[in-house]
Amino acid sequence: MSEAAKEAPNQGEATSRELVFGEIRRLGLEANLIELEENGYTVVENAVPIDQVEAMREVIIRQSADKGGIDLPNLDTWDGGKLREGSYLLYEDPVFEKLAQNPYTVALMQYLLGRSMVLSTIYSHVRAKGDPALPLHTDQWTLQLSDPVSVSVANYALVDYKRDHGAFAVVPGSNHLMRRPAAKRESDVYQNKDCIPLEMKAGSVVVCAGNTWHGAYERKVPGLRVNAAVAYCRSYIRTQELIREGVTEEMLDRNPPEFANLLGVNNFLGFGREGPNFANAKPLVGRFD
Repeated sequence: MSEAAKEAPNQGEATSRELVFGEIRRLGLEANLIELEENGYTVVENAVPIDQVEAMREVIIRQSADKGGIDLPNLDTWDGGKLREGSYLLYEDPVFEKLAQNPYTVALMQYLLGRSMVLSTIYSHVRAKGDPALPLHTDQWTLQLSDPVSVSVANYALVDYKRDHGAFAVVPGSNHLMRRPAAKRESDVYQNKDCIPLEMKAGSVVVCAGNTWHGAYERKVPGLRVNAAVAYCRSYIRTQELIREGVTEEMLDRNPPEFANLLGVNNFLGFGREGPNFANAKPLVGRFD
């Protein structure tokens, strides 16, 4: 049976494929899909307004300092060594609820992961001068890589990305290899001859398929490189953070109904003594479901 036939809905009801591609067209992201297929990643500039970038950056740096037991580091001049990460950020400030629903990212992620995808983590790598390069890796942590993928990440630049400032590193086309980096000549961002830096302005986002090799360059200058790494996964994959467990009614009340689905609140899996709610069991028969 063809994929199109498997995804056939009730008469007059749009298919998941139609809904996914309709949103891609509405947002003008057709060229980004081609880049995702060919290179394994795509960049959307100006995906987040600068006031939101600044608000998220402030929250992340505050959490990092709090966990490290230090005074707030200066974004532009910090030269005091390694800092703690930002994690579980969805529950740190409502500004990250908005980030999880970014329309550009959600549209591209639903192309990669289907409409039933869920949020896995909102995390920040706070990189300071002297932090070593992050080795090339894939974010799909299942035993075998797959296409379509089961996990993907959106890396938001919350400062300008430059190579020697700790820019995002990627190997274009590595998504077609269907394996992880092996020897150091493959995983080291400086040794891998196919690895390139993605230099971009704050507010841009890199959407990266889960089977694409990516990492980060060493930061060689004072100041901080701050990002927001937002990972999503298919609904049957375990999330990195305890997303559903932290949801409050206040969060759901101030967001659209789709937000609950994104956090896995209505997921059929994960029931307790009360037993399963079969009304939430949705058939996932096609790539875009």
